[in-house]
Amino acid sequence: MDIGIVGGSGYGGAELLRLLDAHPSLKVRAVAAGRAAGRRVGAVFPHLEGLEVADLTMGESDPAVFAGLDLVFLATPVEASLALTGALLDGGSRVVDLSAAFRLDAATFETTYGLAHPLPARTPAPFALCELFRERLPQADLAAVVGCYVTASLLALAPLAGVVDPASVVVNGMSGASGAGKSLRDDLHVSHAVGNVAAYAAPRHRHLAEIAGVWQAWHGGAGRVSFTPHLVPMARGLLATVVADVTVEAVDLHARLKQHYESEPFVTVLDEGAWPATTHVVGGNAAHLGLAVDEQAGRVVVSCAIDNLVKGASGQAVQAGNLMLGLPEGAGLTPAGVYP
Repeated sequence: MDIGIVGGSGYGGAELLRLLDAHPSLKVRAVAAGRAAGRRVGAVFPHLEGLEVADLTMGESDPAVFAGLDLVFLATPVEASLALTGALLDGGSRVVDLSAAFRLDAATFETTYGLAHPLPARTPAPFALCELFRERLPQADLAAVVGCYVTASLLALAPLAGVVDPASVVVNGMSGASGAGKSLRDDLHVSHAVGNVAAYAAPRHRHLAEIAGVWQAWHGGAGRVSFTPHLVPMARGLLATVVADVTVEAVDLHARLKQHYESEPFVTVLDEGAWPATTHVVGGNAAHLGLAVDEQAGRVVVSCAIDNLVKGASGQAVQAGNLMLGLPEGAGLTPAGVYP
């Protein structure tokens, strides 16, 4: 099957190229980028030299180039995804969008991002987080990869629905600098970021709308979520820790967590007393979860580690794309990370 990637020169695009090169059924036929248009993939990403995709030339983001492809991945900013998606769908391609363009309903999107949505009838698109929302993907021609913080937070929260106070949820997230993309920013300069940890964008980070929206949907519109993200001095990896008040007694919450994900090949629930670490998931499409109950406080603590660029973005996209194309969900993906 023939695949295209728009936004191939970013971090998400680089991971898509790496993952899809080894895919048994998908072949990358076209790659588009902005400032990197006209350059070889291998020149932009030397770590991909030796792979077949390294010899592709990045082109312009022209929907006509992608017409007729089985699926197109958009690893693009919101504005570009809004501009391209309609034409790609009209050209007969299925689309998996890694931006926030189709994650929210049109009204919430406009409030959150300050942009009028050109395709309101297409919002929200089916979420690409297969472990929680896979049932709509096989019939979908458009899917929205959820945010990296959202991925880890919802995987931690899903087994807690019905056993915690839905208004008591607090999420603390920590992400490496790659979560901000390749664009230059003062707070991402090495002289600032190395040796520094800082909260940012609290209490109204854009990912809150996704986390709270899903959590409230699971509780009939009730529930509240507080979310504080932090930038930590590492290139990639993300950890989200959820705390909530337990309302149902005599429930083995660790067993509940384990049972919830027992059939999911990309989610590992660690043994009691063990906690996830980002170094154990970097490079893989895995999520590691750990849980403990604070008996004195009456709260449960769940922590989830993912690679923000794989399970939180490109790996999640491939997983969803597989389902949309009728392929095995895990094709081309592995839960194994790279250690050390």
